[in-house]
Amino acid sequence: YVTGAINWPGGKAQFFLSDGSYVRYDVAADRADQGYPKPINDSTWPGMGRYGRQIIAAASGLDPNKAYFFLSNGTYLRYDIARDSVDQGYPKQVDNGWPGLGSHATSIMAALSWPGRKIQFMMYDGTYARYDLQADRVEAGYPKRIDRSTWPGLAPYASRITSAINWNNGKAYFFLDDGRYLRYDIGNDAVDNGY
Repeated sequence: YVTGAINWPGGKAQFFLSDGSYVRYDVAADRADQGYPKPINDSTWPGMGRYGRQIIAAASGLDPNKAYFFLSNGTYLRYDIARDSVDQGYPKQVDNGWPGLGSHATSIMAALSWPGRKIQFMMYDGTYARYDLQADRVEAGYPKRIDRSTWPGLAPYASRITSAINWNNGKAYFFLDDGRYLRYDIGNDAVDNGY
């Protein structure tokens, strides 16, 4: 199943799988590129080879040239897209780079880029934390429960989410542990009918 998903330059998305492989997806063609999945190793993802099976979430930050990969042991990697490698000095502890998120570092199950320079971090216990990239901290009052008022239609699946991605067309996708997915309408703030 999908454990991490992130938008990538060139009209692509990268999907990281629980078996330590990944799929490069062509957004415009709406299909996986030929030859995928491929293994996550130091040839395909320099510096990330030993962490392929530990990826639990992926997100973009304020710098469009950096990608962040959160690992199951409470650490994260910063990936330099232009240099195509993990930055020196990583992995680092989540609490050393993401203020307010450290106590939840081993509970993260998905990260979703959100309008307004935010990231929504979904946790295994059915809660979520909204991170403000501009202020560089978890917003006050979080974590909150994933319920009918905070994420309409998502609550029944809150503990089954394995990954999420903002498709940058007004829709976000939540992937579940059984191979299914939900499409979320950001403007309407609800899961679309039929999902």
